[in-house]
Amino acid sequence: MKVGCTPKLLPDEAADYRDLAQRMASSAPAGSKLMILEAGCGREWFVPLKNVDYEITGIDLDAEALRSRVERRKDLHHAIHGDLRTVSIPDGAYHVIYSSYVLEHVRGAEALLEKFSRWVTPGGIIVVRVPDRDSVHGLLTRMTPFLVHVLYYRWVEGLREAGQPGFAPYPTYYDTVVSREGIARFCERHGLTLEAISLHGDYARGGGFFRVAIPLLARVVSWLSLGRYSAESSNITFVIRKPLENSPA
Repeated sequence: MKVGCTPKLLPDEAADYRDLAQRMASSAPAGSKLMILEAGCGREWFVPLKNVDYEITGIDLDAEALRSRVERRKDLHHAIHGDLRTVSIPDGAYHVIYSSYVLEHVRGAEALLEKFSRWVTPGGIIVVRVPDRDSVHGLLTRMTPFLVHVLYYRWVEGLREAGQPGFAPYPTYYDTVVSREGIARFCERHGLTLEAISLHGDYARGGGFFRVAIPLLARVVSWLSLGRYSAESSNITFVIRKPLENSPA
């Protein structure tokens, strides 16, 4: 299925955050405070919103991660401990719904996306960031058991607390909507515009042996898949725009 817009390969994750900052800043009417819902807020906010009057509400199921965010980062205006699938949010309450590396961990991700489409105001955006299902990273994330993810975070990423309360990784499910074609179909069914797709991230993670071995493994897997799974990037960001009420879908 044709996804409707061409994915853009960005040099790194920082470039993706800068692009998102510009899109977010333009999503609130002039003179209005930018209202952001960080759906699965974790331990840190990365989007550099400069010279923008904004307010962030963070929701997370992991109480320890949320507590760390509130007590250490202190960058949430409101914090809610709860499950995104059951929490009550007024329709049209936010100009931006931001969900970073969350949907791949949710059973019933499509139902959650439907909630996002109600919670965002007309003219606002839904930002979804996930490991790209069509990359080697996404393939291995789906095909390997949770223990492998924990060991990767500990040995390669150097996160010794990985898998403990308050720290990634989390079990991965990858509902079918969490893909380029799945997101495109979702937008088409719900009258939303898939405004942008960006690819970013690399495989040169960790140090020493891992910095050489992981990119090599990615290229080998990509070659064995006859190019079906990309080794050029590892993650993907979707920017979904909700049309204004008087605009054609």
